[in-house]
Amino acid sequence: MSLLLRFAKQWIAGETAESGISRVKEENSRGILGLLNLLGENIESRDQVEATVKEYLHLLDLIDQDQVKSQISVKPTQLGLKFDFDYCLSNYMKIVVACKSHNENYLWVDMEDSPFTERTIELYVKLLSSYSKTGIAIQSYLKRSENDVKKLLPLGAKIRLVKGAYNEDPSIAFKSKQQVTENYGKLLTFLFTESNSENFTAVATHDSKMIELSKLLSKQNPNTRHEYEMLMGVRDNLKLDLIRESRQVREYVPYGPQWLAYSIRRIKEKKSNIFLLGRSLFSQ
Repeated sequence: MSLLLRFAKQWIAGETAESGISRVKEENSRGILGLLNLLGENIESRDQVEATVKEYLHLLDLIDQDQVKSQISVKPTQLGLKFDFDYCLSNYMKIVVACKSHNENYLWVDMEDSPFTERTIELYVKLLSSYSKTGIAIQSYLKRSENDVKKLLPLGAKIRLVKGAYNEDPSIAFKSKQQVTENYGKLLTFLFTESNSENFTAVATHDSKMIELSKLLSKQNPNTRHEYEMLMGVRDNLKLDLIRESRQVREYVPYGPQWLAYSIRRIKEKKSNIFLLGRSLFSQ
């Protein structure tokens, strides 16, 4: 397991908040901002949920203490959405209070698989009404996302546009890569052309074509507030290219003891990762 952890550290910072902070410090030195996330989801124990809340409060303390430039991102099922909406909301509000007291740091709400989509959006609307510096991830592979964006934008939503990584039914999701990308471009265009000063768009993709589209859209809509977000360990050269163009870039930095499932997803995404893992295992 320690060998696999060493291999996985190209995508995760480590098992502790301190390791996450250390990674963000490195990226800050390159001009890249951070977005820290404690790994884990689908928590069913209230004790585990409360421990997760404490971890995020500790993380916010460390961000201030070490003066790193980073925001935080939290999955709803980490805070109890799987079994109690109001309980989940109350836990998010504890983190909101902490964000306000920590230089009004941003809180991002991650999007999970489709059984939680509607409740996550309902949760986000309530959070946004209490704290404007709250954002939400929207997945372009879901057919409902266009309506969700049109509903949220007039409320002052801050939207991180992603393609999506869950295996969903074709009745609710686009299944081909081309369809997902086309919808991403459609949603991205809408966000750039319809946003006002209250909105913010995070262009969260590693797709060069979508990044080039966003550059064109930013020229046409220079007042649209936006940044680029990418995963830790993915397209690092592109991040630096964007920095050299004076664009704001943020790296999604996951950490925590629940690193295995996340790492397996990263390995499966690219065949070369599987070959690299096999070579590292058998060269010991």
